[in-house]
Amino acid sequence: MIRYTGIQAVLAVFITLSAPAMAESPETVEQWIDEALANNATLGALQSTIEAAEAEVEGSGTWADPVVKYGLAPETLEGPNMVGHRFEVSQKLPWPDQLSASREASEAGVVAARHDSLWQTRKLTASVKEAYARWWYSNQAIELHHETRALVEQLAEIARQRLDYGEGSQSDLIRIETELDALDIQLVGMKADQARISASLIPLLGRRPQPAGLTLTIPPRTPMATDSLAEIDHPLVQAAKARAAEARARLDVAEVSRRPVFTASAGYNSLWADKSKRWIVGIGVQVPLSGQRQKSAVRKASAEVSRHRWQATQTHRDLLASIGDMTAAVQSGHGRLKILDERRIPNQRAHWEASLNELASGAGRLEDAISSARQLTGVKLTRAAVIRDLFRARAHYEALSPTQTNALLN
Repeated sequence: MIRYTGIQAVLAVFITLSAPAMAESPETVEQWIDEALANNATLGALQSTIEAAEAEVEGSGTWADPVVKYGLAPETLEGPNMVGHRFEVSQKLPWPDQLSASREASEAGVVAARHDSLWQTRKLTASVKEAYARWWYSNQAIELHHETRALVEQLAEIARQRLDYGEGSQSDLIRIETELDALDIQLVGMKADQARISASLIPLLGRRPQPAGLTLTIPPRTPMATDSLAEIDHPLVQAAKARAAEARARLDVAEVSRRPVFTASAGYNSLWADKSKRWIVGIGVQVPLSGQRQKSAVRKASAEVSRHRWQATQTHRDLLASIGDMTAAVQSGHGRLKILDERRIPNQRAHWEASLNELASGAGRLEDAISSARQLTGVKLTRAAVIRDLFRARAHYEALSPTQTNALLN
């Protein structure tokens, strides 16, 4: 008869696994986001694009530079008469609606650039959250692997107890030790995978992340947007609309270019002996004879308007589809998590405890106990994977969700 007192004492020691020590300064997802936003090259380039677009606005809607001409009669330099000079200043006269359309196009370009920057910020934030969840999951996998090994160690201790009392077999103990060796080999591969993930995060953060001390909170079950919105106030959609507005303004500019171009001029010609004829004022007209060049410009601008309109429509549809996809992923994640927490993990934990007690009493099989230990930590790893995917889906949903205010545009 086995003395269960010693075995139960061993079980009491191992049944509560010690929690891993937390780092003194755990890395938070907010810290990662701040680092990524501060060092992202794409955001820096977009900021330069905004500055270039704003500079273009300053120069749009202004008149063309005047043309100054000066002429000299060389043979008068050494002659008895005065030196012959000729001055002329000419200025193109723009149509008023041409200037306003040019300025509207430039201003629409600024709006598009700012929305592009905001959308890139949203995408980068979602990518950082996804990377944080992936790094958290890799650490959880290793922690649960250690937990699996601790569970198998419990089986090894029971096998030794049974062997000491002549109830067990040497082969059972060797089988457990073989399982521990397999777990150690598996851990080497997991550490290598973690190192590869760490290296892959250098372009995002500019450094390797710390391997411990991460905390990943489960996203709340808040009401989510439907996919039937007629209009969405989103940077991606607003950027597409701004580009369509810019294309329409460019079309207006092209339409104006089909009109005649007037030029006013004034000059002085000292070659005239009659002083009353030396001062000259005039006006010139540039008439598009065939108009083919202007027609081509209008056709091109009109095609650009149509292209941007279609792109804006497709962007709106793609955004609705993505919102629906992420909404389904978030809802599914919460549903799976509820089943895991309320049913599957408690049931698997009860199965492990029953397998452990049956093995201690001699009524259970060793392979069943090993399988139960792996399944217990496996279902916990499944829960961690659900949280990882739920966190990722929620991050991308927040990047896609409509907004009512936009601080960047103020």
